[in-house]
Amino acid sequence: MFDRTDARKHCCDDCDNCDNHFLPPSAQERATHSLTTTYHYTTIIRIREIVIIIKKLVGTLVIPYYISLYLIIYKNTLLKAEVGKKCIVFCHNCHTLSERIVVSLHSIMEKIRFDVVGLYHWDVRNNFKEYAAEAVGKKLTLQPQPENVKDPYAVRAREGRLHIGYVAVPDLDVVYQAMAGSGLQRLRGVVVSSNPEPPVLTVECEVECIDWDCEPFDDSPYESWHYDGLPLIPRKMEELSDLTLDLIDALETQAPVDDELLEMAETLLKENLYDVSREMTRARYRLERLLSAHPDPKLQQLAERFRQQKGMLMRHMYRDHVARYLFVDIPRELLNKGLETSHYTYDNRLPELENQLSAFPYQLYDKFLADPVDFLREVYYKHVPRRYLNQLLSGIILMILKGKVEIERWGREGERDTIKQIQSMGKRNGCQKPNNNILLSDVAEEYWKRLEEKGFVDSKHRLIPETTRQQAMYIADNFANRLKIKARWKPFETLWGIKNLAQEKWLHLETDNPIPRADEIDKCFW
Repeated sequence: MFDRTDARKHCCDDCDNCDNHFLPPSAQERATHSLTTTYHYTTIIRIREIVIIIKKLVGTLVIPYYISLYLIIYKNTLLKAEVGKKCIVFCHNCHTLSERIVVSLHSIMEKIRFDVVGLYHWDVRNNFKEYAAEAVGKKLTLQPQPENVKDPYAVRAREGRLHIGYVAVPDLDVVYQAMAGSGLQRLRGVVVSSNPEPPVLTVECEVECIDWDCEPFDDSPYESWHYDGLPLIPRKMEELSDLTLDLIDALETQAPVDDELLEMAETLLKENLYDVSREMTRARYRLERLLSAHPDPKLQQLAERFRQQKGMLMRHMYRDHVARYLFVDIPRELLNKGLETSHYTYDNRLPELENQLSAFPYQLYDKFLADPVDFLREVYYKHVPRRYLNQLLSGIILMILKGKVEIERWGREGERDTIKQIQSMGKRNGCQKPNNNILLSDVAEEYWKRLEEKGFVDSKHRLIPETTRQQAMYIADNFANRLKIKARWKPFETLWGIKNLAQEKWLHLETDNPIPRADEIDKCFW
């Protein structure tokens, strides 16, 4: 046994720079003091001026016996401390012995739950109902799949080599936050519950830490995009966002479960499908967890319905329903209200706005033109922030009202009736090219060609963004004079989608303000 008088010269607590400060005793010391411990310490931290060694965050901690330490926070991980027996610790640096108390640390693991969906698409597609019914207790690996073309943030769920499905999009945040907080590249969890139809597996994982501040999505592609057209998203969409926030607040503040709260939850359950933005996706996860944790059985039932809805969000019938609302019902409502009377319509800037829409990241505007139903799935899997999504949808609605969209296909069956409804709205709004032979005559075509060369119109006879209303009036006036058009203004108002050219002419005569580049316009009609 070591002579305790060897500790007379130094105290180990003064040995600030000693990496071996709390190395475990030798075999003789361990036998003498009945000490069972671990030997490899990797991290030194200072708590209340005391140097403490921790082995890989979880293990045995040796501290001065006079320190009462029960809870330690280290790298955002809560460690539970249990005080053990006294022991003798030998410092290899200053060659002293000191008495210590062994404190065992146990990491308090965080538990997260999330859902796996899409079983009917992958390796268990032929028997997904049977697999889901027997899935409880199965161990799954959750692995990010950055090479996924549809969704680079997708997290694949597999059982061994068997591809089961993917983590539901509303749950991706917490999965990435758990991996970031714990320093893991993949998670392993156990299926704790399942729903055969629609097939949804609930998986539970234990992790050391969750980094709730982690933002897994990169917004830089959207931040460089710009659109300055009309905001045409109806008040209903804003009300849906308000309703979501109010319900979350009520649940977090433990408001009483009354008819109003239940009605809010029921309404949101039905209408949240119309919002495919990233914010609503995140709210779905939050609401489901708050409802699940509530003791009221009615709210727990609503939570289960939210959970089951995850497995159906991107099914064709739901996307078709939402697409009809966004691209048929909303434009029709705006048209019936008289869009022209309540907004400046940007008619002379339509080509510019169209170019802005075409520049939206991931070619989403082009994908809308290809198939509006499939477009919604693309938006959902690109995690588009609401701010940018509302601008994109506003631009699409504007182009529908102006008759500027040519949709190739509607949905899986290639339905034509809905496309005709959308096209008819553009015609009702008077934005189609007029069937007026005199404006298509050889003489007129020569005038149009010259105007295009001078930069007043494009190849389809539409005004370019830089052409002013004054110039448009002057061009129409020249056409009417040269071609002897009796209805002087109407053909051009229809062609260009603008109104009140006669008033523009009257205002010009009253004020006698010069028309920019009037001489160049005159030369086009010589």
